[in-house]
Amino acid sequence: MIQVGQFQVLPILRIVAPGAILDSGDGQELLLPGKQIPEGAVDGDMVRVFIYTDSDDRPIATTDLPTAVAGGFAAMEVRQVGRFGAFVFMGLAKDLLIPYRQMRQPLNTGENPIVHVMVDEQSKRLTGTTYYDKYLHDVAGELSQGEEVDVLIADQTSLGFKVIVNQQFRGMVYMNEIFSTVVPGKKVTGWVKFVRADGKLDITLRRPGLDEFAFAADLIITQMHKMGGRLQLHDKSTPEEIKKALGISKRTYKAAVGNLLKQGLIDIDDHGIFLR
Repeated sequence: MIQVGQFQVLPILRIVAPGAILDSGDGQELLLPGKQIPEGAVDGDMVRVFIYTDSDDRPIATTDLPTAVAGGFAAMEVRQVGRFGAFVFMGLAKDLLIPYRQMRQPLNTGENPIVHVMVDEQSKRLTGTTYYDKYLHDVAGELSQGEEVDVLIADQTSLGFKVIVNQQFRGMVYMNEIFSTVVPGKKVTGWVKFVRADGKLDITLRRPGLDEFAFAADLIITQMHKMGGRLQLHDKSTPEEIKKALGISKRTYKAAVGNLLKQGLIDIDDHGIFLR
């Protein structure tokens, strides 16, 4: 059965000029365009494809990876705003339409709103909405304190950031739990800090069991590897510079660097710190 908006593993019936004809299992045939056929594929092979609809609203298969499946959430770049709404890039040849009635606020080209992907009941096309919160749920026993979760950063508030947990649940990361630069749309790993009485989740971006300085030391080493083994931060760096680079206070930074120096993992010069 064809499931628009989802991945399916389907057999190749035959390969023809336009591409591979796939068997949907319910008597329908799907086209996988020629440029999408895996190298060396032959009749009878199973292929994992994503199903969407083409410009004529016919179901079509692709091996491209969408940023989100139907029922999912992701940040998507606005490519164009036109008569019917905003078109956002979801990783496929065909952009996703967000109708005007599905916009929390007007969208502009170049913006990256959080989008919930759904299937329009009448047309069976994929469509999007920025009213994502109405499709999230409160936790009902599925998650427990300390559990590792996937986190999608959503809207910023005066307290921190609203987040989407495991593509299903509402969560919140408070400012004092943020130790690196986060922006709406970023995907990070988090942990359940507390399950509130109302079912909402308090999320931390710090692995449980790590104290403040151990966490900062891990963060510094990770960032140094990303920056080629060196960070241009030192005693004369301002608290603002350290906060911008690492998301931690200068006090925490100095304590963590001191521990790393004692362990012989890093060294220091007039320009900053570097890996040994």
